[in-house]
Amino acid sequence: MCIVPFPVNSIESTKIFVLPSMDRKRQMTFYKNDVDSIDENLMILPFYGSQSLQLHKVRYKAMFDDLKKSVFQPPTRSYPMYEIAATASLSRSFEPLPVISHGSYLVSIAETLNDLKRVNPTVFDLPADILPFFANHYTSEFGYLVCKLKEGKHNYEPLCYSHSLMSNGKLFVPTLHYHDHGQGAKTDKADWDHIIYSVGTTKMANRDYMSYKENKLLWNRFPEEYRVGKDSPVRCAEIYGNYPNKDIVFELEVHGTQTLSA
Repeated sequence: MCIVPFPVNSIESTKIFVLPSMDRKRQMTFYKNDVDSIDENLMILPFYGSQSLQLHKVRYKAMFDDLKKSVFQPPTRSYPMYEIAATASLSRSFEPLPVISHGSYLVSIAETLNDLKRVNPTVFDLPADILPFFANHYTSEFGYLVCKLKEGKHNYEPLCYSHSLMSNGKLFVPTLHYHDHGQGAKTDKADWDHIIYSVGTTKMANRDYMSYKENKLLWNRFPEEYRVGKDSPVRCAEIYGNYPNKDIVFELEVHGTQTLSA
């Protein structure tokens, strides 16, 4: 799920992978979905740590396949949905934000809510009601990654970026929904079509899955500070159906003798 403000025919097969850096100060997020947009559109991904975003090019085409090979589904279990929150504002000049070509997307990075007003209007068409929507859901600690979507149906390559770990020591997973399927964007509940992988998280992030003893990931493809290794359990939360519309946070597992979540 993500924030896509203009009408779409469908958004399907969302796959997310989140993991902390070795020093537990940052997190890396991989985000992938299939979008069939009626016209040119936007995808906006909130991120924690408003001035901390870095874009990465990780050349690892089979990553989500290898994540899938790293988990199995035991007899049925159930876990509750997860949590998160917020509210925002701030200010700056109105010089347009830079537009960067990154993988399948043209992107701009808005470090504050007011920065969203500075997206280049020749590239991004920002609807007026999106700013109050973000103000109701996110604090000033959040920034926004704005991505250009093409008209029609496309299988976009994974978007990879990193940012600061949340102040409570948890991983932030951008799953808040804002999609318009021609009948207006509904924001209280959402139709989930998600597979969310994580490393370094507690068992609650499994949601009906368990990890094999060794994961199947090629860690040499990742930036050095994120190479946590074959012995790290891969968690998998597969979420389909109608659930409350919100972002998810994952608690980190105990690292050494210290608990890393508030």
